Amino acid sequence: MQITYGPYKIRTHELDNKLAVQVTSDFGATQMIEEAHEAHDFPNGISFNIENISEKPEAKGLKRYSFGDYTFILGINYNGELCLYHSVQLYVSKKVIDNIDTLTLAFLSEPKA
Repeated sequence: MQITYGPYKIRTHELDNKLAVQVTSDFGATQMIEEAHEAHDFPNGISFNIENISEKPEAKGLKRYSFGDYTFILGINYNGELCLYHSVQLYVSKKVIDNIDTLTLAFLSEPKA
């Protein structure tokens, strides 16, 4: 499924009880930011920005999205960065798939003995 949020396109795919999230834009390559310009009020925030863009995207209020059992909140801050907030009950891994920074969200589970 793909949603558009400001200039950002968020593509999600659920497989094997995990949700993969990729952020792209028609205005340029996007990258995940380890240290966001604005500190998050939440420990579970991840930011993305568009590289080499001449004009910052306009700030946009928070909106909640649900995909099956997974929920996250999106917002665009005044620096034009897309902020994604996820539940603290999720395990988050970061990787690159098809040259796009990708988040994989999965529910924490107890190891089986």
